[in-house]
Amino acid sequence: MKHFIRLLTFIACIALASCAHQSEATLELTSEQDLAGLRVATVNGSIYALSLSKRDDIDLHLFNFEADALQSVLAGKTDVMVLDETFLDRRMREEYGMKIAMTGEERYPTAIMFRKGDYELADAMNDLQDRMEKDGTMDSLKNFWIEENYLDREHQTHIPVEKTGKPLKVACISNMAPISFMVGSEWYGIEPDLCRELARYLHRPVEFHLYDFSSAIMALKNNMADVVTGCLFITEERSEEYLFPNPYHYYGAAYFVKDKSAKAAEGTIWERIGKSLEKNLIREGRWKYITNGLWVTIYITILAILLGSILGIGLCAMTRSKRKWMRSTAAVYNWFIAGIPMLVLLLILFYVVFAGSGLNPTAVAIIAFALNFASGASDVYGTSLDAIPRGQTEAGLALGFTRLQTFAHIVLPQAIRRGLPLYQGQCISLLKGTSIVGYIAIQDLTRAGDIIRSRTFDAIVPLLLVTVIYFLLAWLLGILIKLATPKTQVL
Repeated sequence: MKHFIRLLTFIACIALASCAHQSEATLELTSEQDLAGLRVATVNGSIYALSLSKRDDIDLHLFNFEADALQSVLAGKTDVMVLDETFLDRRMREEYGMKIAMTGEERYPTAIMFRKGDYELADAMNDLQDRMEKDGTMDSLKNFWIEENYLDREHQTHIPVEKTGKPLKVACISNMAPISFMVGSEWYGIEPDLCRELARYLHRPVEFHLYDFSSAIMALKNNMADVVTGCLFITEERSEEYLFPNPYHYYGAAYFVKDKSAKAAEGTIWERIGKSLEKNLIREGRWKYITNGLWVTIYITILAILLGSILGIGLCAMTRSKRKWMRSTAAVYNWFIAGIPMLVLLLILFYVVFAGSGLNPTAVAIIAFALNFASGASDVYGTSLDAIPRGQTEAGLALGFTRLQTFAHIVLPQAIRRGLPLYQGQCISLLKGTSIVGYIAIQDLTRAGDIIRSRTFDAIVPLLLVTVIYFLLAWLLGILIKLATPKTQVL
């Protein structure tokens, strides 16, 4: 009887909590002063983060991605999210049960960004925008994208561009409608269309590449990109370092809150899971990002392991050489590799060593990871060989084997068996380490998940999917290494 009463009490408490949650009112905001005492989410490095950080009457939460900021509001970790008014269109607001509580009073001038001193492109952009304002093309673009009329039509661009010539290289730091976003391998949005208009005006083809902000800046400064797009507000500090044409539009801030009156997602848990998978994988063919990214990750991993293993053999030979200068060179190399983060090495090779060489980013990534892997492989080789007693070599020589035969038939098989677990660990570490190649505009498996997250604002499914795939890849890699190990018996 006591257990039954406790059960009824527990159910009643849940019912009361549910009723209280349903009666909870949507947060209302009328001015920025109403933020006092609230938990406010925004993106780190944004102009909103700079202005909100000056206030000591709010609990500011900074996130690296817009999707993470959105999930914090949906999960109740924060109360309001401050981002560009274009962040969530009406369709996404309805889907996630969000609403705009208010919009900011200040409007920020926005333009695409050029390299300092590149007045030819900036002047061409100003001239083009003047023409577009006069003939109504600019109003048509704004009406289609900013006024969200694109939601009722297919995401297609009809701006023809040249097919040959020096390409106009565009670094996109935003994968968010309606500014700039990917559908398959094509870019859409108001800023990609502006770049297509500029390319047509200059009689040049156009190329789009996805970067994070810091990498896009480095690409621009190193002549690896001509234009940076992504709803960049024109500020005094940015104008000192970069060149902006006249603003094409003035954007403002929006204060997004959870709409407590919105209908909750209906259906069973399996139906909701199915809808989530449809949104993250099926819609717009987003599963192709995963398959393409998976292939890139596997390609970089395998070639880096093969090249790094070969380099590691040479490095191991140098560390065991009788020549002091070779041992010293190998020691300095290992010291350098051990002391520099892999991400820094990758960025140095791409933006400094191979800058302007025209070398494919994927090739640079393979070289970077091979150089790093060679150091670890060299240590594995040396440790494995040192673990074999010297008496094994002496016994082989005493039996009449040459030093090469003794090494190949007696020492090496034992060293392989001893070193295989360490070598396998190095390979798996390399596989997981490839997740940073997105910093040099490579769309690997991790970046594929980020692309999907930036379009669906779902922080769970893409991360879980990428996690499972990495786990399976690490498992399969371990199996392949064991299968590739020669089964030579010790004589």
